[in-house]
Amino acid sequence: MGNNMKKIAFALTAGAMALATSSAVNAEAGLSASANLGVVTDYKFRGVSQTDGNPAIQGGVDLDFGNGIYLGTWASQVDFAEPAGEENTDFEQDFYLGYSGELSSGIAYDVGYIYYAYHGSNQDEDYQEIYGSISISDLTLGLAYSDDYWDSTGEFYYPYAEYSFALPSDMSLGLHVGANLFDEVGFLEGEDTYLDYSITLGKEFGALSLSASVVGTDISESECFGLDWCEPSILAGASYSW
Repeated sequence: MGNNMKKIAFALTAGAMALATSSAVNAEAGLSASANLGVVTDYKFRGVSQTDGNPAIQGGVDLDFGNGIYLGTWASQVDFAEPAGEENTDFEQDFYLGYSGELSSGIAYDVGYIYYAYHGSNQDEDYQEIYGSISISDLTLGLAYSDDYWDSTGEFYYPYAEYSFALPSDMSLGLHVGANLFDEVGFLEGEDTYLDYSITLGKEFGALSLSASVVGTDISESECFGLDWCEPSILAGASYSW
């Protein structure tokens, strides 16, 4: 939720898809730029709804320097249902810088830094992460780390695994599972760890891509802020690129 680091592969946990446009600039120098604009039926990040179960408009801009270095920014509407009297967070904006490449044929890696900024609320919800992943054919193993996660909940680790299948008729199937490991109890009610998962089916019609995803976690409504944000749900998205 551009290059493959838009939401740092974690957008796969949300089943996020975007309507995208892209154009190359300064091709002789190897520099290319792309922009994306999209909509999702529910923006879920690591299995948890960021929009109170509602649709979100999303978009971003990415630069690829042609030598493995990339940077970009990405934004989405959010709705954290703040308590009465509190200003509601309106949107999230991410800034990232990374480096990707190949170790050998079929083995690729990706490392980088991402800063998550939240706008509209009077609470300090910003945080940062470093991340890394290695892909062997269709299997990707990754890890993200934050020294102080969202809403000041301490250190956080996110190991995850993904596998993609190419299906007939330009269809694809993506599987994802991640472990959210907190140094302190506080992000969830009485829990310091939870699992998230997603199953995403995609279909391409030339430049148009459609997707449907099942996204969920292993935590109950009572543990998830007393809301249904973590319950399994079906998401839909569309992507158009040129």
